[in-house]
Amino acid sequence: APLRPSLKLYSCRPTIAMNNTMNEDDLYGDLNLAAAKPVPRKQTASTPASTLPSRPDISKLQEQIKRLEAENEALKKNMGILYRTAKSELERKDRRIDELQNDLDARR
Repeated sequence: APLRPSLKLYSCRPTIAMNNTMNEDDLYGDLNLAAAKPVPRKQTASTPASTLPSRPDISKLQEQIKRLEAENEALKKNMGILYRTAKSELERKDRRIDELQNDLDARR
C-alpha cells in the first residue's frame, strides 16, 4: 500500500562516541544525533495496483527494513538510557533538596 502523500519520513542516525574524556557534568556528551532530514521517496500514485515489485526492489526494501529495525533498536536503547539517567538525576536532586531542607530546619 502506498504511503499517504502528506506523510514525511525522517532519517536520524544515532551514534555513541566511545571516548573516556567525557566531563562529569556532561551527561549526554556521548550521544550524537545527526540532523533529521526528509527521506526522498518515489511517487506511487500512478502505479497500477496489479503491478508487483521486482526482485531487486524487494531486496532493497528488505535491506531498508533491516536498516530501520537496527536504527529503531538503537533509538529505543538511547531513549531508555536517557530516561534512566533523567530519573536518577531527579532522585539525586530530590535527596539533595531534602538534605538542605533538613539542614535549614535544624538551624531554626
